Amino acid sequence: MKPILSVYPTKVKFVIILLIAALSHSCKSAPETGLSSAPQTGVDLTKTQEKLIEGSHWALGRTTLNVNGRAFNLDCSGTVMAIYYYAGIDLSRDFNKYTGGGTSRIYQYLDDKKLIYNTKIPVPGDILFWDNTYDSNGDGIRNDYLTHMGIVVKVEQNGNVTYIHEHYKKGIILESMNLLFPDDTTANSAMRMRGTGMQGGWLSSHLYRESAMGYILKN
Repeated sequence: MKPILSVYPTKVKFVIILLIAALSHSCKSAPETGLSSAPQTGVDLTKTQEKLIEGSHWALGRTTLNVNGRAFNLDCSGTVMAIYYYAGIDLSRDFNKYTGGGTSRIYQYLDDKKLIYNTKIPVPGDILFWDNTYDSNGDGIRNDYLTHMGIVVKVEQNGNVTYIHEHYKKGIILESMNLLFPDDTTANSAMRMRGTGMQGGWLSSHLYRESAMGYILKN
C-alpha cells in the first residue's frame, strides 16, 4: 500500500505537512484566556509585550526603581512589578486579597486570572516563577515555593531564553535558561543562591516552576 500522502499533489502535501506541524506544537496546558494555545516563538508580539521588553532594558542595571512617580522595592518582585507598571499594568492592585511575600501574591493573583501555564518555551513578557532558589524558611529542606521571579525578554528558536531578574548580589541583570536542555550549564544560569548547597538542582532550568501571561491583564 502506498503512503497516504503519496496520493496528493505536491502542493497539497505541503499544506498537510504544515497543518500537522502546527497541531503538534500547540500547548495543551495553556490557561483558558481566549487563546487556543500558549503563544510560541515566531509570532508577532503585542504592544504590551513590546513595552515590557522596552521596560526591561530600562530597568537593567538600575539601583532604584521609580516609574511615573511610584517607587518599587529593589528585589525580584519589585523589579517585575516596576517593569509591568512601565508597560501600564499594576500587578499589585489586588495584593490585599492574598497573603505571603510579593512573589507569592503575584502568583496567586495570576493564578486566579487563569494566566499560569506550563511550557518549555515561554515568550517575551512572560513572568517566570522559580522554587527553592534559597532556603527561605531556614529548615534545611527543599520545600521553599515561589522564592523568585523574573520576566522573559527574548526567546531564540533553539529554546534559549533571556530573562531579566534581580540578582541578590549583582542587581538587575539578564541571565539565561533553556528548558529543552535543562542540564546544560552554558545555557542555564545558576539560580540556587544560598542555603543548603546544590543538591537537588541549582540551575535556572532545575528550579523553574511555571510561567504566566501577565501581559494579557487589563487595568
